[in-house]
Amino acid sequence: MSSHQVTFPNQQMIALPAKTITAIEQSKAKYTTPLWQFRSEKVLKLGEHQWIYPSDIATARAIFAAYPMGLIGTAWKLFNRGWLAAAEAYFVDTETYPNHPRYLGINVIPLVDEDNNSQQIGWVRINQATRMDANFAVFVQFTLLDLFEPRPLPAEYA
Repeated sequence: MSSHQVTFPNQQMIALPAKTITAIEQSKAKYTTPLWQFRSEKVLKLGEHQWIYPSDIATARAIFAAYPMGLIGTAWKLFNRGWLAAAEAYFVDTETYPNHPRYLGINVIPLVDEDNNSQQIGWVRINQATRMDANFAVFVQFTLLDLFEPRPLPAEYA
């Protein structure tokens, strides 16, 4: 990767750990061009290799247990995603999403464990995300609002 730093839209900068740089390079190597320029995305689906901070789901669980009021996390995905459009629909469409946790506020979407049969493991608020870089990587900052044992993702979010 050409840069070991990421600058978010609010100008906050983070340094990428070596394992993140390696994971992005390995994932990007599968594509010569972007698979898409923008993908509507209804959930934040993370595999173990995509967590930046906390570094993995086990660490997230440990920190969240100590600080259940919310934990700021970062992760990466390949290709541009539309999490905020889905979050807006969840918040305003009470008929389609009657059980959405609106009490958690706006910009909230399900957190899904990509490595565990795409089961839901929590709720996150999307704080900000970058645009796709030269490696097709998108970086997302989120607040972990609820974290629980894996369970099937409700059908309305699939």
